[in-house]
Amino acid sequence: MTNEVGRQRGGRESRAHSSARREATLGRSKRKVAGTSTLRPEVEEGGTSTSRVEVEEAETQHPEHVAEEDVEAQGDVEADEQEEEQSEEQNRRTTTARNPPKVAEPQVTKFDGGPSDLSLLPSFRNHVAAVLWRGECSERTLKCMNSGKRINSLDKPETDKTWFWDRVEASGLRLLLKTNYNHVCYGLLTAFTERWQPETGTFHLPIGEMTITLDDVSCLLHIPITGKMLNHAGTSCTMEEGQDMCEELLNFSREDAQEEFDKMKGVHVSFAKLLEIYHNNLNLALEAENNQDEEAETVEFLRDCTVKAFLLYLIGGTLFTNKSDQYVDLIFLSYLQDIPLINTWNWGASGLAYIYNYLDRASRRRCGNHGGYNCMDFCAFLDENYTNEDPVGAKYYPLKTGKWPYETRTSLDRMEVDEVTFCPYEDHRQTRPFQDISWYSGWIMCGSSMICPHLPERVLRQYGHVQSIPRAPGVSAKAGMNQFSIQDAFDDYLNENYVTEEMRDLATSWREIMIEEENANKKCDVFEICKTVREEVREKLDSELTLEAARQVLEKVYNDLEHVVKYFLHRKRKRDSGDGKKKKKKKSKTRGEEAGPSGQGLG
Repeated sequence: MTNEVGRQRGGRESRAHSSARREATLGRSKRKVAGTSTLRPEVEEGGTSTSRVEVEEAETQHPEHVAEEDVEAQGDVEADEQEEEQSEEQNRRTTTARNPPKVAEPQVTKFDGGPSDLSLLPSFRNHVAAVLWRGECSERTLKCMNSGKRINSLDKPETDKTWFWDRVEASGLRLLLKTNYNHVCYGLLTAFTERWQPETGTFHLPIGEMTITLDDVSCLLHIPITGKMLNHAGTSCTMEEGQDMCEELLNFSREDAQEEFDKMKGVHVSFAKLLEIYHNNLNLALEAENNQDEEAETVEFLRDCTVKAFLLYLIGGTLFTNKSDQYVDLIFLSYLQDIPLINTWNWGASGLAYIYNYLDRASRRRCGNHGGYNCMDFCAFLDENYTNEDPVGAKYYPLKTGKWPYETRTSLDRMEVDEVTFCPYEDHRQTRPFQDISWYSGWIMCGSSMICPHLPERVLRQYGHVQSIPRAPGVSAKAGMNQFSIQDAFDDYLNENYVTEEMRDLATSWREIMIEEENANKKCDVFEICKTVREEVREKLDSELTLEAARQVLEKVYNDLEHVVKYFLHRKRKRDSGDGKKKKKKKSKTRGEEAGPSGQGLG
């Protein structure tokens, strides 16, 4: 007797067997038809075997029974599958109960050779330094983006085109043309980014912490570090906004702008296309100048478009160099709409936040490219053509080092305090005075998506002070602040602490007067001065005096008696102040004497 286990269910063919389920899934049309050489005996209720041909003939004679049988078979398949699922679920529960779940790995709270308390640097477990310490990516190097050659080779109008250079000068961004390098040091930048900590916004070095501050930006680039920070939402604008700006500000048609956006896969303009727009507007403006029939409004429009395309190209290749190094984000064009107001934007703080943001990304393991204006990071060789009127960033050329950071890592590990110049701008203060806003501790931003802490209190040695124990970063830069509250905090610091040049000059004048009065009070001997003056005057009177000699005598007497006048003026102020205090004390004492007996009487 053949083994039919699993092939019958309730006196009919069972669909629970794998081969039967496969046939049911494929459908009746896929079954073997009668007449094939392979015949399988089927067991009926009476126990007699019947060939497959007879079964097929029965199905052909009674199609309604065949349909009912198909429905019942489908129901059997579903029931069997449900039973199997229940069995698997029961087995899974039983297995889980027998085998307890795996113990979770303990949370890392310290790193050997790194921070022993992660409360200050909670993201250190994702830092590239932790991976380097374990020896997992020792051959890592960053590809640092640099548009220096592009900016240095940019064609510019002749110096006699005052309409162009006056506008560029008024923007406060012209000196960015002088601070670009043709190459950058990949190994040097890689080694420094490995020591960058996003929580503190500083480089952690063997000698302590250092960073790029607002004062560095002011001296290195000579761009504004006060005013309103760039506050656009997100990282880009919409397609329609980009088309409108291209048409109104760059003289670039909406259709061509949309084609460029599709090519760049976003609201961006490639450097090549932007250079073409700049040259086209410049040529049209020069032609319009020579055409006497051209309207003045058209000429001014073409001039403005030329300057805006030039400035967008300039900041896109310097302050806001992205990781692609192929295009400029069109969102920055919105800050160039009104040329007289360009210098009111805080380009320094926003550019600093931009490079902070890319340093944060570069400090992670899987980052391969580094953006931002890398000329603000490091420089070395002295430029012989440098003048003190230029930004400090134009004073040096970068080192030519290898691609890999091995040597630089060793040099940083062996660095001593006396090898570092913490205050490199002392001889540059006459050109670029220190601005009190550089002491601002809090958030800086370049749009709502790039918000970073600026904490000068952690690098006091860079300001010529002794470093003390700094506050926690969360205290200096409070969490939960948006772009509006950040700008308010920055403005409040300006209003409360910023000293203008007029106030500084006034304070200096009063300080000099007080010093002179103090010196007059200490050194002035009225009797000796008057005695000396009398002797000198008598000596001159006994001799023959010319008009010029008499004039010199009177001038000397006047200067000598000036100390006496200051002395008596200082004594008079001091005496008046003292008399007022004495009178006040005497008056209060009198009142106390009058009130005393009455008080005692009341007691």
